[in-house]
Amino acid sequence: MLERVEAEVFLALAEELHFGRTAERLHLTTGRVSQVVRKLERRIGGPLFDRTSRSV
Repeated sequence: MLERVEAEVFLALAEELHFGRTAERLHLTTGRVSQVVRKLERRIGGPLFDRTSRSV
């Protein structure tokens, strides 16, 4: 089951396609957004987003 913050981060990042804007929108740090995404990816066993150092 997804925690509320996990669902919020996933949906916001899917809309924003930018870790910084997602963090701003949710009043989190970019590190926390990254941490939540990594946790979700470990849980499902693969990447949720195609990303580079410059884009999501």
